[in-house]
Amino acid sequence: MATPTDRAAALPHDLFRADQLPEADRFPVWRESVRPLFDSLPATSERFDAWVESYDLREVFMARCGFSPLTFQRRAGDTADGDHWLVQLYLQGGYLGHNGDRPVRVGRGDIGLLDLERALETRAPASQVLSVVIPRDVFRALVPTATPRHGTVLAAGRPVTTILTHHLTTVWNSLPELTVDDLEGVNRTLVGAVAGAFAGAGAGEASREALARAGLDAMLAWIRDHLDQDLTPERLCRRFGCSRTALYRRFQPLGGVAAYVREQRLLRCYRDLRRAAVTGEKVVDVAVRWGFDSQSHFCRLFRRAFAMTPSDVIDQALAQPADGAGLAGLASPAFHHWLRHL
Repeated sequence: MATPTDRAAALPHDLFRADQLPEADRFPVWRESVRPLFDSLPATSERFDAWVESYDLREVFMARCGFSPLTFQRRAGDTADGDHWLVQLYLQGGYLGHNGDRPVRVGRGDIGLLDLERALETRAPASQVLSVVIPRDVFRALVPTATPRHGTVLAAGRPVTTILTHHLTTVWNSLPELTVDDLEGVNRTLVGAVAGAFAGAGAGEASREALARAGLDAMLAWIRDHLDQDLTPERLCRRFGCSRTALYRRFQPLGGVAAYVREQRLLRCYRDLRRAAVTGEKVVDVAVRWGFDSQSHFCRLFRRAFAMTPSDVIDQALAQPADGAGLAGLASPAFHHWLRHL
């Protein structure tokens, strides 16, 4: 049984870089490390390189990696470590091959689902991938009604792919701040979103709800990335393929679409005003950049949101210079052992 100290511990984290090893050892160490998933061989004669950053989520394994051109193979019946689903978001590159009886082609921005109980062979150029390994029994326990199909590919640009991409990257970016005490909820929503995306109507109510939450997250992220543009309800409906009624329903807990956009623009103003302590930029220029044409109206909204004036933020920034960022250390390839015991 986990102790309170265990539950409060940071998530086990590993960073493996082949370039930290003697050149003769780089590929052999990589090949042995990924064997719980598949065998791999260089696809070209160019110098081999790879890196893997990973987290042990106990029930689930999550990693981001990059590698030079490779072929990946798994023989039929090689199931000692293969009772898993492998979800892969290709950030760069892709692959061509088969999983069981299904041909598979994955490109940049696509998300593929591989069944590691089945034979596979794929060939990939230099790529970067965000991967999630989900044991079959964990998948079945969390989403018992889901029936995913091996070799399924969610094409880049589809709404469901955009939603799941955002969910996967949001979970990944959050992992450094999480503790093992957070894992039950994180794993449940992660597996539910995967099931909802790949199993569709057969995924059950829980996974549909998780996918809906991930869909709202994707909308919020897209809004934050486009705050300098005209964000009308019509544009959001077109972008995410939903009706105006559905859009308003999703944003109701946040006070509405307009309120959320205004809040995020005020936050950008707050950030830029802190920088204005160094750059000397005027308050009015910051306000106009983020869509506030009336300085008096902007100041009222800003004070209501932050209980201080824009000038107060500049003065505070002058008194509190930002701290420098630290450098992360390197670790051994522990992910091999996490995969073996998943």
